[in-house]
Amino acid sequence: MKKVTFEQVERKRRELSQVLRQFRAAKGRYHNPAPELPAHILEECQVLPGRLALLDKLEPDQTLGLLGVATGDLAAQILYRSKPAMLHLFDEDLSRMVNPDIRAELASEECRLKPHVGGVGDTLSRLPDAHFDVFYINGDHAYDAVKADIERILPKIKPGGAMIFHSYTTWSAVTMYHCGVARAVHEFCLENPWRFRYLALEPMMYNDVMLVHEADNS
Repeated sequence: MKKVTFEQVERKRRELSQVLRQFRAAKGRYHNPAPELPAHILEECQVLPGRLALLDKLEPDQTLGLLGVATGDLAAQILYRSKPAMLHLFDEDLSRMVNPDIRAELASEECRLKPHVGGVGDTLSRLPDAHFDVFYINGDHAYDAVKADIERILPKIKPGGAMIFHSYTTWSAVTMYHCGVARAVHEFCLENPWRFRYLALEPMMYNDVMLVHEADNS
C-alpha cells in the first residue's frame, strides 16, 4: 500500500473545507451546533481531568448500564473504578469484546456483567423502568440516534440516577465527521429539568458529560 503523507491529507482537508463553505452558502446544514445553555444548568458542574476521574466519582454497588461496548475496554474501567453491583452491556454485536478482564469476569462465578445483544430499544424493553442508577451512553453519535437513545433510556433511570454521554462534542477530529451528542444533550437539558454534574475533559476533546435531575444536583 502506498504511503499517504501529511501533505496529502492536508490537501484533502482543504478541499473538504472549500466544499463545506459552498454547501453552507447554499443554506445546507452539515454540522450540529449545540444551542447555548443558561447558566443555572451549568452552575453545579465540576470539571474533571478525564473520563477515569469521572468513573471514580460514581458510588459503588450500583446498577449501571453501558450502551456501546466495542472491545470492552471502557467496560473494564467501569468495573475496576466504579465497582458496580451489576453492569449491563448493550450492543448489537459483542463479538468485538476482546478485553481480557471482561472475558475473565464473564467466566467467573460471581460475574457482575449482564450482556444484552441486539438493538437497544428491544433489549431495554425487557427490563423494568427505574432500573439503573447510572447509564453510560456511547452508541451511535449521530444527532437523531442520540435523541432516540435518550428517549429509550430515560424511563429506565431510577429517581436520583444519572446519564453519562461519551463524545460530548459537535465534531470528530479523528473521523472528520459531525457528532450530534452535544446538540442532543443541550436540547434535552433545555427541555427537561436535568443539569450538568461533571464534565470530563479528554485529550482529543471527546469529552464526557454526566447529567443529573435538577432536584438531585447536589
